[in-house]
Amino acid sequence: MKTEKVSVNLSPVELGQIDYLVERGLYDSRSDFMRSAARKVLEGHADNIKEFLDTDGSKDGQVKFSFTMGIGALTKSEVEHAIVANTKIKIRVIGLYTIPNSITPEEIRKAVVSCKVYGKLIASKEVKAVLDELAGEER
Repeated sequence: MKTEKVSVNLSPVELGQIDYLVERGLYDSRSDFMRSAARKVLEGHADNIKEFLDTDGSKDGQVKFSFTMGIGALTKSEVEHAIVANTKIKIRVIGLYTIPNSITPEEIRKAVVSCKVYGKLIASKEVKAVLDELAGEER
């Protein structure tokens, strides 16, 4: 999986400690240490992340939930099906989510009730604008 670069400010003491552990061979590099530290902290929050991805208890048959942790995409056929069936899609993602350019902003308005992506959303700026509008309506 492609990684993203993150910049972190650390004190000289923290950085020195990391460098010492790298020099001792406990980590391959500063980046290796940071990835390991991030994974450990995220494991400790697994219940919080699961709660976000789980359905909100809604029994409304008019809403289809699309939850992803990792890499996901909204398909044209999902959107077309939701429009024809007069249902809405609620999207929750932790990771990378793609909405192809073949899906128009108008189709998003008709098919999606909300979209929350923690990570990266790849979509046209017009589709992102519609999703931002939907997020504002949900508040």
